[in-house]
Amino acid sequence: MSEIRYSLEKYKGRSTRYHCPGCHQRTFTRYIDNRTRKYLSDNTGRCNRVEKCGYHFTPKMYFEKNGYEPDDYYTLTPKSKTIVKPPSCINPKLMLASLANYHQNNFAIGLSKYFPERMVWEVLQRYYVGTAKGNKTIFWQVNRLGQIRTGKVMQYDVHTLKRNGYINWVHHITNQKYFNLKQVFFGAHLLTNKTTPVAIAEGEKNAIFGALYYPQYNWIAVGSIEMLNVQKLNALSGYQVTLFPDKGKAFEKWSKIAESTCFNIHVNSVLENTDINEGDDIADLVISIKKDQYKTSPEAVIDRFKKRNKYLNLLIEKFDLIMSF
Repeated sequence: MSEIRYSLEKYKGRSTRYHCPGCHQRTFTRYIDNRTRKYLSDNTGRCNRVEKCGYHFTPKMYFEKNGYEPDDYYTLTPKSKTIVKPPSCINPKLMLASLANYHQNNFAIGLSKYFPERMVWEVLQRYYVGTAKGNKTIFWQVNRLGQIRTGKVMQYDVHTLKRNGYINWVHHITNQKYFNLKQVFFGAHLLTNKTTPVAIAEGEKNAIFGALYYPQYNWIAVGSIEMLNVQKLNALSGYQVTLFPDKGKAFEKWSKIAESTCFNIHVNSVLENTDINEGDDIADLVISIKKDQYKTSPEAVIDRFKKRNKYLNLLIEKFDLIMSF
């Protein structure tokens, strides 16, 4: 039985991500020798910022440049019985305790600038989005049986709703040893009714924006452009599935994947037909629409008057005035 000699190092926390030789961000995954457990070289690996950077220096490129050694790619190992270890799960109490304090959650606060607060909180709870220390957000991954596989922890800028810093995971934060991570779609717990069409976005943020702006779908997220594959899509056979990739490379890549599935999958091209930037996503589109709507709204008129007269806001609050248009 032959095994791949070199593969990308599995994510085990921030220490397994390095500064990319291309964009210099700490988003670089290095290739590791599966026989010696050593890295091939400092610049042999792939940047996880596929759209923004795209750096990828493979072992083949490395050996073409530096020369080959015997058995560089494959190593023969004796056949053995494969022991399948069941996926690990998180205690439900941990997740349920996090589904609150949205007024201390930067992501929830930022969303409330574009949608009514009550609607935001309802969607966050329905999708099992929690609050972590430091105003961070937890996107819990729960399967259709209600098993909690893990939680993806991220920090957002409350004004731009762009991600700040690094991604972390609940099973790392809670120091769970020998944790066997088997991820599922974010929002997978909602896939109990095949009559509701399913929309698949790249990131969890996009799934939430989609659920708020296009509620006719059950929105789920795969995590990144690279994590979607034919096997995952074929598991959704029987559902009406639409892919919502980011604009540009992701649209081309996901369209090819959709063509190879065992059932018909639609790839939405709304983003491709807009003038938003390459790599922008559903969240960027919805924010752009919301901002344009605000410019012609009564609220915008009032806000402009408030900027001209600092006493206007005090007057409105004191006499509980209501603007009529």
